Amino acid sequence: MKRTIATALLLLLLFGIGLCEEEETSFLAFQAAPNITILSPTPGQSYDAGGKLRVQAVGKNVKRMELTFVYDGETVTVTREGESIDHTFDTPQYTKSAAVTVTGYGGLDPYGYEMQSSQTVTVLAPREKLFADMFALAYKNYHDPYYSHAPAQEDWDRGVCKNFVMRMFDTFKDAYAMKEYPDLALHMPKNNSKKNCAPYDYGVEWRIETAEEGSPFEIAASFRYDNALSKEENMQACRDVLHSVQAGDFFQMAGNYYYGNGPHSLLFIADYDPVTDEVHWTDSNMKNDKVDGYHWGYMQYDAVRTAEWFVNAICMKNRGCTLYRLRDDLFIK
Repeated sequence: MKRTIATALLLLLLFGIGLCEEEETSFLAFQAAPNITILSPTPGQSYDAGGKLRVQAVGKNVKRMELTFVYDGETVTVTREGESIDHTFDTPQYTKSAAVTVTGYGGLDPYGYEMQSSQTVTVLAPREKLFADMFALAYKNYHDPYYSHAPAQEDWDRGVCKNFVMRMFDTFKDAYAMKEYPDLALHMPKNNSKKNCAPYDYGVEWRIETAEEGSPFEIAASFRYDNALSKEENMQACRDVLHSVQAGDFFQMAGNYYYGNGPHSLLFIADYDPVTDEVHWTDSNMKNDKVDGYHWGYMQYDAVRTAEWFVNAICMKNRGCTLYRLRDDLFIK
């Protein structure tokens, strides 16, 4: 009996030691997975003045880091040992969007493969950065009483529709230039004169200015009521203009809409939505009132109407519209 008990105790002791050793070996073999965080650039950011782009990233459980920068078809790779990386690229002031990817390499997984973790951030094209900044400014102004309800009677009043859209552009224009004409200061043309708009009503277009004169705007589409066509043919031509709207497009129109009759300027903040037939925009003085006999305009942000609403407002004799789009060769100086 004593021999049996002793044997059982010995087996239990040996089995227990085996379990401990197996658990300890398994625990020691496990290594935590790596993790990467890109600190800069952040989403919505482009390169800085002079084409500088600083990339900062940190990692956990990382032995080395690899940074890949892809722009204009080019790929640049930088590697660093350790759990952080800080590198500034001197870019050729590219005009398209780019991407930054940071990969951290850690220890081995249970199967013997090197573990890794990656994060990618899209770097905005300069033109897209300009759009984002204009939209952010419009949103801020919409919540600022100084701009949200402003004088709009005289040509210089801040609440006038063209003054509003011009300010959206002018606030940021000095930071940009065109690749084709890098030394020219940019500007937005003023509205064309009543004489030059004839036989159409004043407000159908801006002054005709070229890139050589410093205007970075191109006509993306336009409509002028054609008396030689049927009403439906004219409506379809106007409809085609509204269906081509893209975020960042400026719009100049002469029409008879619910809130007013005459010229109006606005900035579209989203692409045309073919599912809902809707366009979204920001503007000033489409809606208005009077304060002590003086004309005041209300600002709108993310105003929404169907394209057909605009067609019905514009498609009439002597009326029309012009859709202006910024050139895609803008770069940050």
